[in-house]
Amino acid sequence: MPEGCWIGVDPGSKYVGVAVGDAASNVASPLKVLDARPEGALLAGLRRVARDHAAAGFVVGLPLNMDGSESPGCKTARTFAEKLGTASKLPVELVDERLTSFEAEGMLIDAGLKPSERKMRVHAVSAALLLTAFFNA
Repeated sequence: MPEGCWIGVDPGSKYVGVAVGDAASNVASPLKVLDARPEGALLAGLRRVARDHAAAGFVVGLPLNMDGSESPGCKTARTFAEKLGTASKLPVELVDERLTSFEAEGMLIDAGLKPSERKMRVHAVSAALLLTAFFNA
């Protein structure tokens, strides 16, 4: 079982969702959405979040296919996770992100948010769902 605070990261080509969670309480909360580019600024922003929350590590979404096989995006996610680990000097775990965006969108619809309000928030909510899955594994 992981301990301490962890940072969830839902990487995308344009935006990266960020969440923070505590393993002891098994609670994860959406935090923010960062621009995916430039990558150096993204990595610096994630290091800053980790420092601000005294994080034990990161959890990065791995976009597996529905049958559990590796999608083309898995290579990109693994490369990003490796860069994040090198830049932050913290452990980085990969977690299956299948259906997290779909589930996050549903949660935001249920909360009554308009499409324009959901557009950016869905990324951070997806990151929180990744953390929850990590804590429950």
